[in-house]
Amino acid sequence: MSGDDAGAAVVTAYLDAVGALDVDAIVATFHPDIVVHIPYAPPGIPTVVEGKAAATDWFAGLPGLLAPMNFAGYDVQPLVAEGEYVAEYTSDSTVLTTGLPYANSYISRFTIRDGLIMRLAEHFDSVALVTALGGTVEMPSS
Repeated sequence: MSGDDAGAAVVTAYLDAVGALDVDAIVATFHPDIVVHIPYAPPGIPTVVEGKAAATDWFAGLPGLLAPMNFAGYDVQPLVAEGEYVAEYTSDSTVLTTGLPYANSYISRFTIRDGLIMRLAEHFDSVALVTALGGTVEMPSS
């Protein structure tokens, strides 16, 4: 398996695991020094999670909040820099605490080192998440 194929397989394994909310399988893709960036996270969700223990704790909370995420439509592409990948995918889930549907589209960048995810930056529409959590986003009156 080429380096590009091996790295893409790690990204795909991560997406499969998060899509199924299989925490053990998620954590199995993590490098000990993983850093997770969620730059557009709404208030109450960390924008940076550093280290495997902290990332494990954060991902372990997802099954109590969401039904399986059912990630689909993966498009995983290697970038020019070795070990760098970008992935586009979608989710189709339900927030357990509200019963509201949660569907989103994502673009994430992955850094693979030693066959594991060392850095993940996940970009998504935070308004879709806020709405599924029962919040609202409204334009101000003029």
